[in-house]
Amino acid sequence: MQITVSYLGKRHEVDVRERPAVMDILKKMGVNPETVLVRKNGEIVPDTDPVGPGDVLEVLKVVSGG
Repeated sequence: MQITVSYLGKRHEVDVRERPAVMDILKKMGVNPETVLVRKNGEIVPDTDPVGPGDVLEVLKVVSGG
């Protein structure tokens, strides 16, 4: 199954097994889940959330400072 992921302004097609969790996709892309937020179909979701066919993920880099 392929999932469309938007990350750093680019679209990626990621091949995954059926019903992976968000964290599985991030690991496959080499993205540290502690440094990003993920929106699935427009809503922020935890990294344990399952992903299915037709879902679109947006990976948003978290920036902090002081």
